[in-house]
Amino acid sequence: MTWLSGTRIATLGLLAAALVGLWKALELDSWGFDGPGPGFFPQLMAGICVALALVVLAFPGRAGETEGGDTDDVEATKESNRTFAIYIATFAVFALGATYAGFVVTTIAVTVVIMRFAERRPWFASIGYGIACAAVGLVCFGWLLRVDLPEGPIERTFYTYVR
Repeated sequence: MTWLSGTRIATLGLLAAALVGLWKALELDSWGFDGPGPGFFPQLMAGICVALALVVLAFPGRAGETEGGDTDDVEATKESNRTFAIYIATFAVFALGATYAGFVVTTIAVTVVIMRFAERRPWFASIGYGIACAAVGLVCFGWLLRVDLPEGPIERTFYTYVR
């Protein structure tokens, strides 16, 4: 195994991204007179990402074994290309769906497509997971944290009952 394997190259890229994130987060105030400032959480998360990237860079561990051998040597297959294409297609669905259908419908649709067709999970599990993701996102982000989520009829109805 050479020192600059695929795992280490990917880790170097992630380390670079984490360092840029940490650099930008350090420009924010980490503490104010009334408690943690806007930079506290980003600095903490970026610092953890840098530390984890350094650990993985120093000790990458064994590469996973597949039917084709070491993961650094495995060629792309039709199945992996198909899965990747489904993930890419869901980005477009998510962007367009959020604009026209709202957060809940789009989250359920994207989650079901990914779980059912890319990850090959059963329909029941895919739909259940999609509904759970949408509910948690709507309650935690839309209601509790007051994040402006894309609104559709479901979100408007929900907000009339909880706000």
